[in-house]
Amino acid sequence: MWSNLILLHSTDPIAKPLDDSRLEVWQTCQRTLVFSDKRIYPIEKSERFLDGWEVYQGYDAYRFLLEVVSGLRSKLFGESEIQAQFRDRFREENTDRSNFAISLQRLRDQILEHTKQIRSKYLTGIGRQTYGSVTESYLQNHKEVTLLGTGKLVDSILPYLISKQKNVRLIGRNHHRLEELKKTFPITTFHWEDYTPGNEAVVIASSFLPFNWDEMIQSSSLILDFREDSLKNHNYQHYIPLKQILNDLQETDEQIQNVKMDLQYFLTELTREREEEQLHIMNGWEDLLV
Repeated sequence: MWSNLILLHSTDPIAKPLDDSRLEVWQTCQRTLVFSDKRIYPIEKSERFLDGWEVYQGYDAYRFLLEVVSGLRSKLFGESEIQAQFRDRFREENTDRSNFAISLQRLRDQILEHTKQIRSKYLTGIGRQTYGSVTESYLQNHKEVTLLGTGKLVDSILPYLISKQKNVRLIGRNHHRLEELKKTFPITTFHWEDYTPGNEAVVIASSFLPFNWDEMIQSSSLILDFREDSLKNHNYQHYIPLKQILNDLQETDEQIQNVKMDLQYFLTELTREREEEQLHIMNGWEDLLV
């Protein structure tokens, strides 16, 4: 059904922006995906790169998207937050009512259905699969927690901290998001200018760091840093950068490698089924141009 699907992909945060009404953009903290259809955004079948973007077409694009949404291409293998981000991005209210947008919603439903199959069949019990559960595992002995940031990562972490009865202070720059999260969770919020770090655990879930680093290192009981550019070659005690977090998760690596092998066959079968559907719907997104 998705033989005309075009997917552009980049993990470069400064990838050349694409401002075109024929494209739909989905951006996460790790990657940017751009969706289109070859009948309205023609690309040569042999084209593999476009201005620095990776190009996927047809069922290769479908398979790649399925791997992304299932968390198979995430740094934290099998993480589930990406699935919710994909679902929310392509909710009806987040797209226009064009035929292209309606087709994307059909794609969303198909991908989410297959993601559910993958997760239930292969990813149940594979280590700590969410950033929230990883965070909570490091903070078991910490009652007081300061969380820096108001983005999607915070949405993933907060429920876990609250479920463990942590006293959470949320620090951010976006007043609207601070108020929104305060209404949802029993937390204390501060604009970054109004808060001074103390002797508590700090979780950095934002690229923006409002505090003096040396002051925070000296006063905090633990710092958990989810930034891609977290400190390297540090000698600080009680500081855990993203690289160490990912290394600590290697305990499930052997199990994950076995799962990856099984998943390749399953993904091939799912993609083949979609191709067979094309025999019955010859034009792919059949009503796109109606």
